[in-house]
Amino acid sequence: MLVAGACIGNFLEFYSFLAYAYFAPMIGEAFFPDSSGLNGLLRTMLVFAAGFIARPVGAIAIGRYAALHGRRRAMMLSFLVMALGLALLAATPPARVVGPWGPLLILLARVLQGFSEGGEIGPVTALLFDAAPSGQGGLYCSLQYLTQLLGSLAAVTVGLLLSLAMTRAQLYEWGWRIPFVLGELIVPVGFALRWLATSPPHASRPAGGTSPPRLAVALIALTVAGGTVSTYLRHFGVSYAISVLHLSPRVGMFANVAGILAGLATVPLGWWLAMRSYHLRSRIGAMMVLTGVLSVPLYRFAITQPGLPSQILLNCVLFALSSLTLVPMWRVMLEALPSASRVVLFGFIYAIMVSFFGGFTPSLVTWLTQKTGDAMMAGYLMALAYGVQAIAWYGLTRFEDRRHI
Repeated sequence: MLVAGACIGNFLEFYSFLAYAYFAPMIGEAFFPDSSGLNGLLRTMLVFAAGFIARPVGAIAIGRYAALHGRRRAMMLSFLVMALGLALLAATPPARVVGPWGPLLILLARVLQGFSEGGEIGPVTALLFDAAPSGQGGLYCSLQYLTQLLGSLAAVTVGLLLSLAMTRAQLYEWGWRIPFVLGELIVPVGFALRWLATSPPHASRPAGGTSPPRLAVALIALTVAGGTVSTYLRHFGVSYAISVLHLSPRVGMFANVAGILAGLATVPLGWWLAMRSYHLRSRIGAMMVLTGVLSVPLYRFAITQPGLPSQILLNCVLFALSSLTLVPMWRVMLEALPSASRVVLFGFIYAIMVSFFGGFTPSLVTWLTQKTGDAMMAGYLMALAYGVQAIAWYGLTRFEDRRHI
């Protein structure tokens, strides 16, 4: 119950965030009707980025609220703000009905979502870390990655079913609102689970130090930055397939479903690697480099041979390999910090890095593709992201080496 209450907010946050990304071409047509093609997508992605800018504000505000009133109330507050953002996304009339108020209300909805997500990471990470048996805090916190995949799978599955059941006109006219309405149905369950969640009996743990190494903080920031860029490039794949490669929504969403399922299938192996990360650290780093190298020909194949087979190959390989590397990285990042400052500091680093790199990655790749006319921009950026992750990984394992001396 405790872990479920902590994770359901992360599930719903990623569901609503990714539902927006998956349906960005439809949202762009509804609220930016004066734009076309990549111009409309770019404006929609800039609104998407606004939600990330609000994350650090939410992290500070709800983090202080948690310190004053407890984690459970803070988690309830962030969930309430999240529900308001979902409702606004589902109910805002298109621009042709309300004029400029439409884009402004969608912007407000994204800001509310970003604020709530920023407030989630601190209390939820603390709860998961404290709920874990001794020595497994990093693994429990990697459940956030698992719930991200599950939330993404739910969002893109809904999108796939809608694209199969509706005509293109229906999907662009009103069908894109359905995922946000469905998200509201999860809200009562989330409130109930969080209301029943209590602090774990071993929440108070001895501090391992109060001054985190500056190098560890910098390497964690690089790790989160690289992981965030690669994550949002993978999830941007639906909009990329539709707007850049001009494939149907059905193809883009079906391939993304296949990719997320491949990622979920390799999560258990990622957990096993995380338990043995000290012994397998060089191989995990090599997998990061391999993923970056493979991303270039995979994107090239998807561009030169556009269609369902190339999209499935691109998504399945990238999602499967990501689970093998990101799960161990959660453990290494958290355990590189002293326990006394782990939760607060990690929450702040995470919020800042995700706010900048997560929010602007879809906008940046859209802008670069538009300016250069080269659809390979996404592949090059993916390769760069994994190169950064590999460098940060080898640096962070130095702190593990010191624990094993």
